[in-house]
Amino acid sequence: MEDTIIVVGVTEMDSYGSLWVTPQGGGDRIKIAGKRERLHPLFEQGKAVLLHWETYMNKPYVADAKPVEGELPPPSEPIEEYVKEVTARQGIAPQEKGMWWKEVGENFRTGLFKKDEGNGALLWRAYITQMLASLEITIERKEE
Repeated sequence: MEDTIIVVGVTEMDSYGSLWVTPQGGGDRIKIAGKRERLHPLFEQGKAVLLHWETYMNKPYVADAKPVEGELPPPSEPIEEYVKEVTARQGIAPQEKGMWWKEVGENFRTGLFKKDEGNGALLWRAYITQMLASLEITIERKEE
C-alpha cells in the first residue's frame, strides 16, 4: 500500500490504548495501534500527517507516521478526470438503478471494493458523485 497524507480531523482513544483518527472531510477511521504510542502526539487536529502503511496477515496498518511541513501537494489528478457521467441502460427502472448503487456502497463498506486502489478508486468517485447528485448536493471548486 502506498504512503498517504491525511489532515487530522477527529481523534479518539479506545480502551486498548489505540488512537483512532478520522481525516478531515470524512473517510474511514484509521487505527494507530497502542504499540505505536510514540506516533500518537503527531495526530493533532488540523495537522497534515504522512502515513506509512505496511501489511500484516493481508491487513494494512500504519507502521510509521511523519508530520507534513508546508503546503500540501495538490491531488495527482483533478476529480473531474475520474468522474464520468453515469448512464443507465435504456429501460432500467429507477428502483433497480438505486438497488445497484446500494450494492456498490455495500461492497465498499464490507471491503470487497477498495476506495484507494485502481478501479475501486474510480468507482468510489462515481458512487460519491451519484450520491451527491441524488441528494441534490453541489460541490464547487473555489478558485483562488
